[in-house]
Amino acid sequence: TVSAYLASEDEFGNAELVHEVLDAIAYREGIGDTLAEGVARCHEELGVENWSVKGLEFAAHDGRAIHGQGLSYAVANRGADHMYSSFLGLEYNGEVDPEGLEGKPELLIEQENRQVLRDSGIFCAFSGDYIDDEQKAELLDADFEELLAIGDRVVELERHFNNRRGFDRADDRLPYDLPGFEAALDEYYELRGWNADGTVPADAGPSQAAGD
Repeated sequence: TVSAYLASEDEFGNAELVHEVLDAIAYREGIGDTLAEGVARCHEELGVENWSVKGLEFAAHDGRAIHGQGLSYAVANRGADHMYSSFLGLEYNGEVDPEGLEGKPELLIEQENRQVLRDSGIFCAFSGDYIDDEQKAELLDADFEELLAIGDRVVELERHFNNRRGFDRADDRLPYDLPGFEAALDEYYELRGWNADGTVPADAGPSQAAGD
């Protein structure tokens, strides 16, 4: 929010002004009262560039360098949250090429479903190196594929909740361009079993990527 505001005032990089603006935000004084509402509100009221998805600002992981994470930011039901799929881990560690989106929608769906399992099972986000899929299933007394299917349904329920509040494909957007983004978005919706406009059909079932 601070960066977007300073850029709009041609003051980006002014370290002294950063401290002044942060104080204004903390005490909601002057322009700080508006900035405290976040960059999406500032876009509406001040015309600053809207560096958010569904009203949520980005983390420090730039989707212009890790394209799968960029796609994840766009489709995540709660906005630009890198923890929604944690796809960046696959791109940072070299499991998948960070550039390009080919083949990534299906993998993204699997990652989203896994992270829902992590959050719903109340597993620490940093436990991935210490507890594997088999152990999670054992702790939850369930088959892991069954747990992934539950994760799929949770993501779909979240999407349906958003749809009922007016969110659709128009909100699955980034403030920058990625090569092949629209095609990847189409593929993601198709694999999820959703409509091309990003809405959940009335007769939706578990997505194709998660299995029947």
